[in-house]
Amino acid sequence: MYGLDESGQKKGLRTRDVCCFLFAGVLIFAGGVVGGIFIGIYAYHGGPSGDDVTVECVMGKDGGSARTTQQTTTLPVHTTSDQSADCEVCPRRNPFIPQTEQEVFAPLSSTEMKTVRDFLISKGIVTDVIGGNVTFTSNYITGIDIYAPPKKDVLEYKDRNGRFPGRHAKAVVVRGGASPPDVMEFIVGPLNGATRMELTELSSAGENAFTARAINFWEIAKMEEVLKPIQQVLEPLVKESFDGADFNGGELFWWPYNGPPGLNHDVRVINLNALFNPAYVSGDYHLLDMLPLSLDINTTSQTPSEWTIYNIHYLNQGPYSTAQELLDDYNAGTIRKVKLPAGYRDTLVQRFTVGRDTSRRLRVHADMPPPRTYEPKGPRYTIKGHRINWMGWEFDITTRMMRGPALFDVRFQNNRIAYEISLNDIVLQYGSDSFERSNTFYTDATYGIGYYTGTIKGVDCPEHGTLLETSFYDYYSGEAVTSRSICVFESDGEGPAWRHKSNSYQGGLRDSFLVVRIPGTIVNYDYITEFHFKLNGQLQTKLVATGHIQTAFWDAENPNHGNKNTDDSPEARDPFGFRVSDFAQGLIHNHLFGFKVDMDVVDANNSFEVIHLKSGDVVDAFKKMNPTVSKKPDYFRYNVTQYVEYETVQTESGYKANPLEPKYWTIVNENYRNYWGAKRGYLISPMATSTQTQVDSHPTLGAVSFTKYNCAVSKRKESEQFLDSLFDGFRLDSPRGDFSRILDGENIVNEDLVAWVTVGFVHIPSSEDVPMTVAVETGFTLKPYNFFDRTEIFDVPQTYTGEYGLDESPPDFRKCRETD
Repeated sequence: MYGLDESGQKKGLRTRDVCCFLFAGVLIFAGGVVGGIFIGIYAYHGGPSGDDVTVECVMGKDGGSARTTQQTTTLPVHTTSDQSADCEVCPRRNPFIPQTEQEVFAPLSSTEMKTVRDFLISKGIVTDVIGGNVTFTSNYITGIDIYAPPKKDVLEYKDRNGRFPGRHAKAVVVRGGASPPDVMEFIVGPLNGATRMELTELSSAGENAFTARAINFWEIAKMEEVLKPIQQVLEPLVKESFDGADFNGGELFWWPYNGPPGLNHDVRVINLNALFNPAYVSGDYHLLDMLPLSLDINTTSQTPSEWTIYNIHYLNQGPYSTAQELLDDYNAGTIRKVKLPAGYRDTLVQRFTVGRDTSRRLRVHADMPPPRTYEPKGPRYTIKGHRINWMGWEFDITTRMMRGPALFDVRFQNNRIAYEISLNDIVLQYGSDSFERSNTFYTDATYGIGYYTGTIKGVDCPEHGTLLETSFYDYYSGEAVTSRSICVFESDGEGPAWRHKSNSYQGGLRDSFLVVRIPGTIVNYDYITEFHFKLNGQLQTKLVATGHIQTAFWDAENPNHGNKNTDDSPEARDPFGFRVSDFAQGLIHNHLFGFKVDMDVVDANNSFEVIHLKSGDVVDAFKKMNPTVSKKPDYFRYNVTQYVEYETVQTESGYKANPLEPKYWTIVNENYRNYWGAKRGYLISPMATSTQTQVDSHPTLGAVSFTKYNCAVSKRKESEQFLDSLFDGFRLDSPRGDFSRILDGENIVNEDLVAWVTVGFVHIPSSEDVPMTVAVETGFTLKPYNFFDRTEIFDVPQTYTGEYGLDESPPDFRKCRETD
């Protein structure tokens, strides 16, 4: 590096030269960094047009687990080709384990339903199967469900290698040929063929009157025949009022599900409401165009020619005993009239269609696909039949035609948490200023919650989800219907399950949880039941409601509305809700979801503790623990404090959630304690929820009296399978399933307990609920409460860097192409 110059001086780089070179190098380096940043920003945002992005993909036969090379490719965002065509497809691990033994709780198979049907026929209990052959004097099946065997038999089998308890079914049979006619429930089983099948009556003959049966399609068909003379008489009124429509045109129908068929269990009176429903021919129910024409039809007799029609109303004017009386007043001009504008019928489909509004421009970037998650190495859960394992959780999932979804034998970290968590019923109660809608009331289990018919691709179940089968009995065809309607997938919580950041360390865990989702439709409403299994032992049960609302006809000239020149003008609202369309009102109503929660905390010997949050004198805080305390300790600065009181509830009781009097509802085991001496338990925590809003004198309360409580606790009995009866919604004056039969004062200390949890919400529809209600949710969480000695979440890889522990990160996420 060094030598002599011509003068004999040592040659080399002079200090100034070195500084210049160094300075130039720094400038070049800085320029490169700045340029790189701008190039990176430019590339990240796709340049000035936003049309290009950088896609990084990992190559390799194992999808990233072996040594890989990275290739960066620039592709246009809006291309229709596969942007990851050169990437390796993510490995897909098959989550299914071969099922070799019979399941206790899985939905009934087609073969099992046929076995039940044929057995009931052979016993002479069922006389007609195919719907077209059924009459009002037939004995026919309306539902067949899986029926859980006694709990003690199941636990003997699962915990102590006892005998398989067998699979059983419950069948609901309408016996029009009995004397007197009635509705019966039977248990049939075992279905596995190991032993001879037996028949057990769940109800006695005549206990459930024939009038308590659910409304079905052949009763509706007979009503339509009986109504034809009425329709002919009223044709001039109907055409003039409803834009030229008539009952023969394929748009105008009678809606038969306006509420219970009368208050007297001896009489079956069905209220019918005229409506526009152009979707009816395809089997859908569009309830946004109710019309102000209604009547009652008495269908008590098994002979349709004896049915009577009365209480005819038009614009709430009536009642008229005959159609001719109404038409005479209409023609005489002595009653108010309504006349829909010409062309109104042409807008029907447009109003209930829920596809994208093509008359509006897309939002900016709405033509780009939204983000979604996938499994880079396949599912982390396994499925054996309908039993699922994931990250320490293990449980059975099933569905029942009448009652809906259920979990059985739920365990976490080898501890049974609950024996059963099951939806039992969905209750809706409406209010309206109209004859046909004012008493609308539903108990959905009466008609069947579990008519599941599959999922909507890309909506109900993510692309990486796994589908399991459900089943129900189609009483028209006499055959079973199966579909893949249970979606199982792991969800990215996209946030921290826990995190902490300090000066000396930082750590956290990105949340993920297993979801079991069952979407279904009950007439106009869609309900999605979800169970979320968390890494720390929490189990959330969630209900989501969406679909079409039910409306009433908006009568702008309603005399009950009073002065129009006020804020409560009939152009906007009335005491029952808001106007949501030209001639439609959204009706106030509630949705209440009743669950059975059979907790087994450590074992089946549990107690119910209520922890009351209070505020008051310091002495009061100590009195429960030490009655001798008489003065405030000096270390309290002032004589008021927040504290808790612990109550072990002695007998069966019910509670309402009240934010002004907060309480913790806990199921605890008196015989097992954690390391710190606290009773091991689980907390029942409802989401922000509504309880029953009707006064106790409301006629429907006896049939759904469980809705008075958000949480009620009882001693478990095999005879108390469900929180209400399938038939009480149709016999309001004499309910057999009143909740008082369950809360009858028995001891609940150190017993096998059931918590009956009811959650829900009040819905006052607004214009944003048309044409479709965007998802509204409610639910409850079961949370470990002193069940463990510490947070049960640190046995999976965490994110941690700092001076107090070993640096760690979750398994590396290598990019790959999502499975097709």
